[in-house]
Amino acid sequence: MKRVIIVMLASLALVACDPPDVAKLMTPIKESNPIKRNLNSAQLARGAVLFKNNCASCHGEQGQGAINWQKRNQDGKFPPPPLNGLGHTWHHPMSVLKYTVKNGTSKIGGNMPAFAGKLTDSQIEDIFSFVQEKWPEPIYEAWYRTNEMSRKNNAK
Repeated sequence: MKRVIIVMLASLALVACDPPDVAKLMTPIKESNPIKRNLNSAQLARGAVLFKNNCASCHGEQGQGAINWQKRNQDGKFPPPPLNGLGHTWHHPMSVLKYTVKNGTSKIGGNMPAFAGKLTDSQIEDIFSFVQEKWPEPIYEAWYRTNEMSRKNNAK
């Protein structure tokens, strides 16, 4: 009888828990000092050209990625993800994004070529400026916080 009561109480507790409110997670955080994007028209223009010449053939003209980017291809590798805020790019700080662009993804089972020697750090930053400009505000804010936390942790 004691086990039945425990199972019933546990079930009741699980039923009472609401799933996370995705819309709430996507709502910009209200702050006294909101995060401002450092949009520089010259950097965005350079980034657009660099993206078109180096990234669009795989990630799409608008950074939309491959249709089934979360499913492995016949070769066992994942197709190019979206870079427009709908993929996982925003989960990574700039240091990881630059590393990935420079070194490609072949060592971790991907198809992305390495751009070391082809793109400079500032060119990669220009590309991500162009890419991040497409991200919804809540996505950019989440990335910004992740990036700041990474910078602070690496400075220690």
